[in-house]
Amino acid sequence: MNRRTLVLVLMWSAAIVAVVLIYLFRHRQEVATRAVASEGAPVRTPRERAPQAPASTAPLRAPTEGPPTMFRMNARHTGQSPFVGPETDRVQWKFETQGAISGQPVVGADGTIYVGSHDHYLYAVMPSGQLKWRADLGDRVYSTPLIGPDGNIYVGSDADVFFSYNPSGELRWRLPTDAGSDADTGSVLTPDQHLLFAAGHDVWCIALDGTVAWRFRAQNKIYTTPAVDDEGNIYVGSQDDHLYALAPDGRMRWSFAAHGDVDSTPALGDDGTIYFGSDDHRVYALTRDGQKKWEADVGGYVRDSVAMARDGTVIVGTFGPRPRVVALDPSSGRERWAFPVTIVDTAEVGVASSPLIDQEGHIYIGAHDDYLYSLSADGHLRWALETDGDIDSSPALAPDGTLYVGSDDRFLYAIR
Repeated sequence: MNRRTLVLVLMWSAAIVAVVLIYLFRHRQEVATRAVASEGAPVRTPRERAPQAPASTAPLRAPTEGPPTMFRMNARHTGQSPFVGPETDRVQWKFETQGAISGQPVVGADGTIYVGSHDHYLYAVMPSGQLKWRADLGDRVYSTPLIGPDGNIYVGSDADVFFSYNPSGELRWRLPTDAGSDADTGSVLTPDQHLLFAAGHDVWCIALDGTVAWRFRAQNKIYTTPAVDDEGNIYVGSQDDHLYALAPDGRMRWSFAAHGDVDSTPALGDDGTIYFGSDDHRVYALTRDGQKKWEADVGGYVRDSVAMARDGTVIVGTFGPRPRVVALDPSSGRERWAFPVTIVDTAEVGVASSPLIDQEGHIYIGAHDDYLYSLSADGHLRWALETDGDIDSSPALAPDGTLYVGSDDRFLYAIR
């Protein structure tokens, strides 16, 4: 064997060894970070019903007060904050990403703000507006992160993966969902400390270590974040035109048929009434056992989450042809007031941002006319902040009174 041949053999041998080592390293890393997948976990369907138990008539407990650590502030998705929001539209700072921000920001106990962007990254931002860390989630991030009781962050992306990171930005585990099943909803924590989120047609229930407990499969895509009551019962809407009520083990308790997609995340009133909207232009109020109390035609698609004002008034945004913020009587659905949003008359634009209600009853909500609005409890304009893009992001209010919201102009805004 001449010298040239020997050199070539050695080079090829080294290359093969390197490839093998890289494969083994990545495989070991995948095993270390990937959660237990759904093999063996039951997949529930609407055909599998839970035993019917009488619906509780006891009022629901008040949500625990604290910073906004999940979508719509709490597991009931009331949109109520225990803090007082800003009186003016003064921007304290803006943090730029490289993509639209459509998910709600959340805030940790130390004031760190977590928000996803369509540039594929989850961002951790310091209260001063400086980057703390960022993590590549592999595809656009529509979902709202959740900060668990352990301080870890849980979030999904359109890479068909649900992730967990520690507060320092280190990956704890990753859970692949089904191919084509974007994990693009928010997450919610159940009373027994499990996480619920939706991806594709499925609601996933997982432990905080990523182990899958069960899945519920609807007949079409789920864009809503599940809501949970005190007993662990789950309420979630689907584009199969149904709102589902699930038992804590994932079996269906009942379902309610609307006349259009249910992309509006449900909210639970203090008495347990379930409120949600639909593409059939209606807002519905249901009892805990799925009976309709009322429905109200609000004149456009309802795709944001309903919010509960301090006096129980139902607050919701609508799409065109008359985009509005509407207030409804919680007992009858009768319209109390409406605030018009200045957008062109088309059914495809309007209000996708969900209302936030502060401790004094003031309302904060974004719209497709690029404005973040602050309204009084009776629907009068307090102030409006113009950005350079649609505001689909739902606002969040920190304990120090800073309001955070994202925009399609790629910025996270801090208003103080």
